[in-house]
Amino acid sequence: MNFETVVTELFTRFPKLQATYRAQFDYMGDETPAPYMVFGSVLVPALTQSLEAGDLSSILPLCAFLEDVAEAARKDNGLRALLEVEVGEWLGWAANENLLAPWLGPETKRICGYVPGLATQRRLLQAEKEQRSLRSRLKSKFEQLWKK
Repeated sequence: MNFETVVTELFTRFPKLQATYRAQFDYMGDETPAPYMVFGSVLVPALTQSLEAGDLSSILPLCAFLEDVAEAARKDNGLRALLEVEVGEWLGWAANENLLAPWLGPETKRICGYVPGLATQRRLLQAEKEQRSLRSRLKSKFEQLWKK
């Protein structure tokens, strides 16, 4: 597997994802799908959806695929960059990250710079920041006044 063949390999292993791609990007016709588009718009959302549903029968093969990509990325800088950008950045904010971590392979974690708990911590800090914002406080005050 290499950067030029990763999309073909993904669609061979997961034909349903090819159908998802075609439904989303029908306007592209027979144009060859770009790996970044496929990972960001098809693979990552499929993994997100599987995590939300707690569907291990989908999570495990997708994580195995990512680990195969990560192993191949040792010799292919294009694959390495693809994982770092599309998967690594997503992992930094992923919901249900704690459910995914046990199934990610060691090479995937290494290339993506995965830090256990970071995404959860980031989301909590963002929620706290939003609660402390002026807008949030004004909204709360307005709701209190409205109730009176």
